[in-house]
This record gives sequence, structure tokens and C-alpha cells, in this order.
Amino acid sequence: MHQNLIRVLLVEDNPTDALLVKDELLHVMMGQFMVEHVEYLNDALKRVQQKKFDVILLDLNLPDSNGVETFDRLHSVAKDIPIALLSYRADEPLAIRMIKAGAQDYLVKGRMIDGVLPRVIRYSIERKRTEDAARIATQRFQTIFEKAPLGIALINSMTEKFVHVNQKYIEISGYSWEAFKKINRIQIMHPDDQEMYLDKIELMKTGQIRDFNLSGRIVRPDQSIVWIDMAVVSIDYKDNHLYHLCMIEDVTEKRKTMMKLASLTQHLQKIRETERTKISREIHDVLGGVLSIIRMDLDWLSKKIESESIELKSLGKKIYDLHQLTGESIEIIRKISKNLRPGTLDNLGLKAAIEGLVQDFQQRHDIKCHLEIANKALQKVRKKYEIEIFRIFQEAFNNIAQHAQATIVEVNIANIENVISIEIRDNGVGITEQQLLDPNSFGIHGMSERANQINGHLEIKNNSPHGCILHLSIPIKNNTRRNING
Repeated sequence: MHQNLIRVLLVEDNPTDALLVKDELLHVMMGQFMVEHVEYLNDALKRVQQKKFDVILLDLNLPDSNGVETFDRLHSVAKDIPIALLSYRADEPLAIRMIKAGAQDYLVKGRMIDGVLPRVIRYSIERKRTEDAARIATQRFQTIFEKAPLGIALINSMTEKFVHVNQKYIEISGYSWEAFKKINRIQIMHPDDQEMYLDKIELMKTGQIRDFNLSGRIVRPDQSIVWIDMAVVSIDYKDNHLYHLCMIEDVTEKRKTMMKLASLTQHLQKIRETERTKISREIHDVLGGVLSIIRMDLDWLSKKIESESIELKSLGKKIYDLHQLTGESIEIIRKISKNLRPGTLDNLGLKAAIEGLVQDFQQRHDIKCHLEIANKALQKVRKKYEIEIFRIFQEAFNNIAQHAQATIVEVNIANIENVISIEIRDNGVGITEQQLLDPNSFGIHGMSERANQINGHLEIKNNSPHGCILHLSIPIKNNTRRNING
């Protein structure tokens, strides 16, 4: 029963006023309140240290303390207990001052109508609980904000001015808090990243998105560059203005490592292509040449044998079989040489190499192919990019032949706003998410890596209702971004 009672400490030196308060709480609201009464502030200070109270009703004028000092002394000891003040003075400035100092309410004696006091007590308790919850949440947020391993900044979305930054943000960016007060977010960004960031912020300001992620660069005061991964989220902060949290992680070292790996991969691919070219030429020129000579000699021998003897006829048959086998070997060598390094690519260019690949695929696998290359679509491709694009084509068609079970393949190559767009569609069985993410799908990963090497983007997805779509986009020149200074 006592667990549900509201425990009230009444600090009042006037016996009549104390009696009226206790009468209203104990008799009018019977069974809901438990009131303990003291007349001196010092007694009140002792009681709050000895017992737990839900609320304090405090008269500001006591025998051992008077006015604002009375509240300040008790509040300093009982910060967690809501305090409602009782006074004879209808002093609005004093009431406002006390509320700002932490009092929950200011009641004028003699003006309290029936039922007001219990309601004030309940409201005071609930307000205090709300304030404590908000304070705890604020403290928790502040701790996370300050101690987070990420750099965090609170930014005004309209002005891009910094409201607050944590220590990690200062460490990553290299600017002091004093410097942050004088600049905005745009001014610390690399010029090439500013437009992309502002486009996203504009979408956020118009309510089209609530958050976004970007990779970009910060220019530090010493002009050194820091690569960052950035997450931005819109929040409600104060003043009905739009704010956002910007969280950044320094990925400079990670990026350097990735660039080294990419450079190593590119170097290994270059070495592999060089070796393929060398082996292809040796197979085609040397071994193919030797076999061609042998075939001509066998052809010459077969024509010299004109005798009708059984022995010579048998010998002629053997020579003919060797002639045929040598011809087949020459054809196999040509195919191996072509797969190692297509001579068409070096001699006639990427367009002719792709046309040859598609034609050969159609004949070999009996799969109908439609190839459409827009006028001059491949003319601006850098020479060093051609082999990477061709290898992606090669792998894509190998995958279709081995896994797709397709009967039709459509290839479309176009030049759209300085981006080469290559699309390969089939009507086969499609591809699953598991296959796309499988670490053993070396062909898919190899195509993605080759696309990265030429600053391209590769996407593979299912083609509704059947089949698969591979889309490769390759920029053929850098777009110029505007330089924005805030």
C-alpha cells in the first residue's frame, strides 16, 4: 500500500498553513499522500538526506532562512526531488526566477482553490521525471558525441555553419574549434567533391531524403588531403531550423592500401597480357609456321606417290591422315593464339574485335546474337582500356555459354553524355544474389576488378522475366565541377 503513496515533505513554519495543506492532501485526497512536516530549513536538509521523498512543498520564508536562499540551499541538496514553492507574495518576476532556477511551480497562499495542490504535486513529479529523462538522454548523447571513434559535427543545413564538433572531427580535419567558428562545411571540402555534397544537402533541405552517404576529401589547413567516408543524417535540434549530423571516418590509409592493391593488380594484369601476347605470337608464328611447313611437305609427298603398289598406297593413306591431323593442329593453334591475345584487337581495334567475338560465339554455340554499336561509340576509348573491355566481353560470353542456357543474346553499345554504355542481355535462367556474392565467382569478381581499373562501373542483375543483364559504364573524360566557396 505504501509503495503507491506519494511521499511529500512539507517545509512550513506557519501552523495554520501547514494544517490546511495537510488537510487537503490527507483528507480530500484520502489514501494517496503521505505528508511529513518540518518548520525549519535545517530540519528539511536532514530529512532529505535520511529519507526518500517524491516532492517537496517549500515555504520561502522560514525562521532559519529567507527568500531565494531558502530554495537554493535545499535544491543544492535535493536536486533529484521536484520542489514546488509556497509564498504569500504574488511576485511574477520572482516566480519566473525560481522556475528558471529549477523550481517546478510557484504557488501563492490564499489563492489556491480546492484540488489545485494535489494536481500541482502530480504535475511537478511528472515534469521532474521528464526533465530527468531529457537530461539523461542529453548526457548520454553528449558522451557518445564526445567519445565516439568517428568525427561528428552538428551543422546548420541552411548556412553550413558548424554548431558543434567533437574532438575526433578536429583531429581528422586538422582545424581547431576556434577555426570552425569562422568557416563552414563547404570550405574544408575538396573542390571536386563540393557539388556532389551540395546536391545531396539540397535534397535533404527539400525533404526528399533524410540521410545519405558519400566518400570524399577534406583539405586540411596545411593543404594535405584526407580521404573520408561520410554519413549525414537530418535531425530536429532547435529554433525550428534544419540541422544535420555529419559523421566522418578517416579512410586515407585504407584508400592508400586499396590503391596499392589496385596498382599491383593492374601491374600483374599488364604483365599477364604482355606474356599472353608473347606466347600468342610464338605459338602462331613459330609453332604454327613449323606445322604449316610440315603440312606442305606432306602435301608434296602425297602428290609424288603415283605407284599402284599396295605398299605405296598404304603409305599415301598414312601421309594423307598426317596431312589432315596437321591441318587440325594448325586450326587449334589459331584458336589458342586468338584466345590468348586477339590479333584483331591490335590490328583493327576494339570494334572489330568485339564483332569477331560475337560472330565466333554465335557460330560455335548456335546462340542467336544481336549486336548494335552506335556510330563512333568506341572511338574515344583509350588504347590501354581496350583490352580490359574486351576481356570483360570475353568473360561475359563465357558465362552465358556455361551457365545461362540462353537462346538469344543482345549487345548494345552507345555513347551517352561522355560515358560509354555497354549492355549485354540474355534470355537464360538468370542469376541469384548468392551467385553474385559468392567469393568463388572469380569470373564476376574479375570483371568488376577490370571495370574498376578503367574507372568504370559494372552492374549485373536479373532481366525480368527471364535472363540476365550486364551493364558496364565507362567515363571517357572527367566532368568539370564548379568550385564552391562558402
